[in-house]
Amino acid sequence: MAASPSPKCYNRAYSARLSFRKESGLSLTWCSKILCTVLWGYTVMQINPRAYPHPVLAHWGDDILDSTFQGVVSGKGAKNAYVFDAVFKTNNADLLTLVEQKKAMYAVHVECNSTRYRNLFKSAAEKFSFEIGAGLIDGRVEVCSFVLAAKPIDKYTNASFHPDYGKSIFRLSRGDTLAVAHDQIIEATKKNDPLRKIGSIFSIVPNDDEKATGMDIETDGPKVIVRLSKPNFESYISLRHSADYRSVLIGSIVVPALVEVLERIRRAADEGELEDYSDFRWFVVIDRKLRERNIRLQEDPESFVDSSLKVAHELLGQPLSLSLNGLRAMTGVDE
Repeated sequence: MAASPSPKCYNRAYSARLSFRKESGLSLTWCSKILCTVLWGYTVMQINPRAYPHPVLAHWGDDILDSTFQGVVSGKGAKNAYVFDAVFKTNNADLLTLVEQKKAMYAVHVECNSTRYRNLFKSAAEKFSFEIGAGLIDGRVEVCSFVLAAKPIDKYTNASFHPDYGKSIFRLSRGDTLAVAHDQIIEATKKNDPLRKIGSIFSIVPNDDEKATGMDIETDGPKVIVRLSKPNFESYISLRHSADYRSVLIGSIVVPALVEVLERIRRAADEGELEDYSDFRWFVVIDRKLRERNIRLQEDPESFVDSSLKVAHELLGQPLSLSLNGLRAMTGVDE
């Protein structure tokens, strides 16, 4: 597959097209609607190097010289919401003037793949805060910061345009991108999050397949789904409310399920496919627990030295001892 041209190549090519349209007397209004990344009411995440129909201040290109734009967003979990603080900074005088004139605004786009939440928050202030309900985002959250046109700008120019643009002017529509900052990834962790406990990332359900035996697991959702055959599920239901059998059930169901999950993410790390799990809440919890044990699968897959069985027991607080002690207590066997 051929490599995609760089934004600079695209935009320089646009300069040639612009010259052609000037000479031919054609309208220039078309340029404000092509390849726009962010529009009011419609947003696209994962801002990668790409072409824009007008010069944009971005870290990957040199359409606007000797200029920087930074957007830093930090977040923390409260009881019922996540609170985010956004801080913006640019040294480009023309962009600052547009913001002061209310012709441009700072904006933050937030997207959470696991919950399908996305929204755009905007302000004319260099610092502003916003809240998102605790139930709307969970785990990995992607954040992009921009400067956007707050209203149509008929004659956009910038003293720091690359010389290739000459004295070109551009017609912008409301919502067109003027500057793009680096993407950020924020982990949304509730202040009182029941899923911080490893055992809570599992959901035990019956397997509707009449021929099913034993158990099976699914790892393609926010929780790990453990499917038990109907006879096993009925036995589980009859025992799960008894405190005496809790440790036994953990050892019989949760331990082997966690071992299988650890094996899957180890294989994914070795094959460079760990990103497939990164948006799932169960993975965020396990990854956090592994990091507490200096196991950093994303950066160093070989840091997972011990067996998955040993690590599973450590993550669950050594359930084997609890199970054996529980069985001895139930049977009345003395030491």
